[in-house]
Amino acid sequence: MSTKVEQKVSIIQKLDTTSPTQIVNLPEVADRFKKLYVTFNGKSGEKYYEAEKFHFAKLLQENAKLAECSKLSLYGCFLDVAVNGLSFDPTMKHVYLVPYNVKKGDNNWEKRAQLQISGQGELLLRMQQGQIKYADNPVLVYEGDIFKTGTRNGQLFVDHEATIPRKSDTIIACYLRITRNDDSADYKVLTMPEIEKLRKFSKDPNSKAWTDGLPGMVQAKTIKHAFKNYPKLRILEKSKFTALASDTVDEDAEVVHEDIYGLDEEAKQIQQPATQSATTASPVDDNSFVEEKPAAPTKGRSFDDDNF
Repeated sequence: MSTKVEQKVSIIQKLDTTSPTQIVNLPEVADRFKKLYVTFNGKSGEKYYEAEKFHFAKLLQENAKLAECSKLSLYGCFLDVAVNGLSFDPTMKHVYLVPYNVKKGDNNWEKRAQLQISGQGELLLRMQQGQIKYADNPVLVYEGDIFKTGTRNGQLFVDHEATIPRKSDTIIACYLRITRNDDSADYKVLTMPEIEKLRKFSKDPNSKAWTDGLPGMVQAKTIKHAFKNYPKLRILEKSKFTALASDTVDEDAEVVHEDIYGLDEEAKQIQQPATQSATTASPVDDNSFVEEKPAAPTKGRSFDDDNF
């Protein structure tokens, strides 16, 4: 067995014998986290690691279902934040850590964590990757506001004046202003009839995300459709631990499969039988399980073994 494989097996063994809240304190995890942050963000990861391990551990302490997730999936989600340069700090609203039930075989279920990038996190990533210069947060338009949109001198425009105090809690539209790299402005406007059409095509139009968090879903859909013709974010080509939050209502959850990155085939087979594969997934809070689509082959840059 090579030294690299021995190191990877050792990491698996240490994860297995470490409590979920202490995973981030393992020296091997800390070293990988800092190295990934430097590699993908060009900055020292010391202070960043200290802040993120605190927020990550706090999330697990406050949510028992997250603490029950497989340690490999928690490990992957923690490293993905370093790759993206985002934050688990709840005040930043960059990402969410979501527990899923994953079916591995007959009557064999496992809880696994998925990192979901919020609308704010997606905007930040698109700026970091040079797709846009800047983007405002999506703005909700309520019944009673003065609102106009259209073209003027061949350019899209939005005129919006909010009525304060608000006369109604009924949302009639949402818009996003994007500043391109050449300083020109681009707008995306979605009206509520358009939002409702999108909702009908959702996998679960009556999910809690829609019924209890409509304003957030409207904003998320506005971001998603504003960037429909933009390049795909690189993180979605690199990781099986991460998805956009705006996609999770429309599509099956992307499941963490057995090809856990940072582990090659030899180390993987030592840890567990290769015949067990995830086939079904659902959010832990959802009583119905959603059949998962086959995972597409990973595209784009692959991680070097030394990074993990």
